[in-house]
Amino acid sequence: MIKRIISAGLLIPLVLAIILYAPLWLIKLIILMVGLLSYFEWSNFTGLKERYLYFVLTAVFLSTVLFYFEYIFIVLMLIFLIHMIIGFKSIDKNRILTHYYLLGGILYVSLYTFFVNIVKLDNGRWLFLLVCVSIWVGDSFAYFCGKSFGKIKLAPNISPNKTYEGAICGVIFGTISSIMFAYFLNIDLKVAFGVGLVSNMAGIFGDLSESVVKRIYNKKDSSNIIPGHGGMLDRLDSLAFSAYLVYLMFLWKIF
Repeated sequence: MIKRIISAGLLIPLVLAIILYAPLWLIKLIILMVGLLSYFEWSNFTGLKERYLYFVLTAVFLSTVLFYFEYIFIVLMLIFLIHMIIGFKSIDKNRILTHYYLLGGILYVSLYTFFVNIVKLDNGRWLFLLVCVSIWVGDSFAYFCGKSFGKIKLAPNISPNKTYEGAICGVIFGTISSIMFAYFLNIDLKVAFGVGLVSNMAGIFGDLSESVVKRIYNKKDSSNIIPGHGGMLDRLDSLAFSAYLVYLMFLWKIF
């Protein structure tokens, strides 16, 4: 727990400074680096030697999405064709499924690009910060409430420690924190409610989705790069899903 608190105390101010003050090109570059690190963790769950080729494909795809968005579909199709060439040299079922897993990882880490999409909105830096604060508070309350009085298991076969009580507390307090934070920033409270609700509900599924992968490969954490917190995937699983759905919320003007 001490390591967890120290790591958070060091990282949170850095993340805040990047979100609020870093130029857009630097934010894109940081997301590219974080995405590649996350994919490295994702691919290292397998022992397949071709995973390094997929790492290169991930670098190409993320760079295209972040810096040359108009070519995304062309590059995506090329990556899929290359995946077919790399992966279908064998008819071994497990090997082919692993190749599809590696391809799916490229799409998974591409969710990080929605961080940029939110930042580019009007008042986007504060909106993205709102998403982050809501998720951080929601995750903390989910952890402590679940540990204190959680009884009903949320998904015992996937993540035995998660409970319905913890998840509900996380959504409630994450949404409340979003509204409170928005009040001081003069952000529309209806929008803040939507951000808090959508991001924390999406975060539950993002967290569980990575837990499924770790359960399959019998891993506790994706890596130990962040003391007390695990790997990059462990820290961004909730935020990745949340950013995607929150961006759609703004795109479709739901709130």
